[in-house]
Amino acid sequence: MKVTPALDPEHGSSVITKYGVLGVIIGIPRPPELLPVIPKYVLCSESLWSRGASAFCRILERYGPLGVSGTLARIGFNEILDGIYNSPMPYVRLSDVIEIVKPREALSRVLAKPVNDLHYELLDLLAFLSKNGVDMDNVGLIGSLAVGIENVEVSDLDLVVYGLENAEITYRLFTSMAKPSFTPVKEFGGLVVEPAVSIGWRRAQFRRFIVGWAGVPGVGELCKPLKSYFNIDSPVKPVEVTMYVERGQPSALAYPPCVVSSDGIYIVSFEYNVGALLYRGGTFRVRGLASESLNTIYIATRELPGYIELLTG
Repeated sequence: MKVTPALDPEHGSSVITKYGVLGVIIGIPRPPELLPVIPKYVLCSESLWSRGASAFCRILERYGPLGVSGTLARIGFNEILDGIYNSPMPYVRLSDVIEIVKPREALSRVLAKPVNDLHYELLDLLAFLSKNGVDMDNVGLIGSLAVGIENVEVSDLDLVVYGLENAEITYRLFTSMAKPSFTPVKEFGGLVVEPAVSIGWRRAQFRRFIVGWAGVPGVGELCKPLKSYFNIDSPVKPVEVTMYVERGQPSALAYPPCVVSSDGIYIVSFEYNVGALLYRGGTFRVRGLASESLNTIYIATRELPGYIELLTG
């Protein structure tokens, strides 16, 4: 069954603004007429990434809270203070957007007219995923390939998978074929993870190319603290807590990863790469920003990236 994303435009959609910024939409509830984005490219005179006569230079050096902050500072991005998130946010106004590319639309375009090696590898990848149980109605294309600026020599194949059930299927497939080709990582743009974690659960080598994926929640699948923008449990104060998280919560595999502890406290991570760690569960020591009610702890915020430590699995 085709899953309708909880947010529109959904996580991973691309936008190009009239100021020449190409960014990726962050899949969190947002105010009307504003889109939260991570700027990834800007228009420039010459680059590895281009579309027609337009070249786009990559400006995002790394993901994570500090990586995004550094990019925003370098390009002089004017953020908007958001009282709900209690933070300046990298919003773009809908009125400043000249193009929005949604993942499903991008995939349909490439499938209709494949023209290079990356496109044909994508066709083979989709056949492989379909054969292994991933519903093709619930797959979309993101990244440089989605907006048509790909470079066959350097671009990856990046997908989104819609719905928690499909995210779990994709997670099991990637973990079953994962090879120790990715060095475990213990820091994601300021968020510290102990012990270091592998990202092989969401990135893998497929023939010549690296393939990555992210889960997108469907309608009704956003975790409780983020159900509605105006009812978000706002992050306000630093805390450090130890909590037990039951294994196998599928909301950990969609953006943003979210799980609830045995005490009823939610952990929301704005860093997707720790999703598998949360999904596998265990006892964690977590430092982040808590809501006033202490019912939610946010990690990987730019105000306090924090850390997550697995004490017992």
